[in-house]
Amino acid sequence: MKIRNVIKLLLVVALLCVGATWWYLQVYKKLEPISIGQDDQGIIQDDLAVIGETIESGLRQIGEMNTAEYYFTRTETVEDSKKLDLTSIGIDFVTNIPLTSNSFTYSYDGNIKAGIDFTEIEVSIDRDAKTITVLLPKSRIMSSEVDPDSYKFYEIKNNILNPISPEDYAVSFADLIHKEEERAVEEGLLEKADENAQKILKNFISSYSSDSYSITIKTK
Repeated sequence: MKIRNVIKLLLVVALLCVGATWWYLQVYKKLEPISIGQDDQGIIQDDLAVIGETIESGLRQIGEMNTAEYYFTRTETVEDSKKLDLTSIGIDFVTNIPLTSNSFTYSYDGNIKAGIDFTEIEVSIDRDAKTITVLLPKSRIMSSEVDPDSYKFYEIKNNILNPISPEDYAVSFADLIHKEEERAVEEGLLEKADENAQKILKNFISSYSSDSYSITIKTK
């Protein structure tokens, strides 16, 4: 009885081995390894294009944004004297007349804002290089203003021989703003606006892309 059971067990094992060999030769060897074909890569490329369009669209919806601000308080002094001018009679001579000088001081406050127009941004994705490149417009001054309520006159030094009135030297706000804009640019306002804009962009794009992609920002 025991011998018969052993024989049966050996027959079952033999049949299983034969079946496994047949399955390997007939089925497994015919299976091809799975690979990403052109169609699959096209799908991935399409997905990246959609991500790029989404980033670009999201940034453009921001519109114009102030990314840096320049505050100023300015104090100016105006001085004047009567002059002896002989050029009208052909003599090249101009000088201040003693004891006729006068002056007054005025001050004003204001601010200048600079930033970029996000609607001009362009985004491209290089899948092979794993980079996201953003073309950023240059920062520009968005707004400038002098606070009219801050405009004050003081320290008026008048002279009876040459009376002076601040109203005679009314300064145009447009001239003041133009002067302050030049100062702000010289002191690096636009560079600061560019720097802050890049930080905003990197944080925004990072929310859409994976860590495997590097972000490059260039100025147009």
